[in-house]
Amino acid sequence: PIMAFEDDRQLSVPTALLGPGDHYALEVSGDSMVDAGILDGDYALIRRCDTARDGDIVVALVDGSDATLKYLKHAKGMVELEPANAMYSTQRYLPSRVRVQGKLAGLLRRY
Repeated sequence: PIMAFEDDRQLSVPTALLGPGDHYALEVSGDSMVDAGILDGDYALIRRCDTARDGDIVVALVDGSDATLKYLKHAKGMVELEPANAMYSTQRYLPSRVRVQGKLAGLLRRY
């Protein structure tokens, strides 16, 4: 799962890292994307959009309430949200249950 900032916190991010468009940051919670280099506590920088291609890492809203950061795929009339960690299974949904909220544009990590 991921959590949106619920306050007015802001991150200073170089424009060159993001590119054009409207962006927001989400704090990553969990280890489902570790093999993609996305770790618990990282800040995922998301470009707002409502469409994506297969293989993109997206923020997907499932059933209007559960947001997740996963690889997007389409297969046999279903939307697949695929983790980057062999310990987790691919989630499969009817397209009507999933809304793309944005695509991963960058990542910030504190050490």
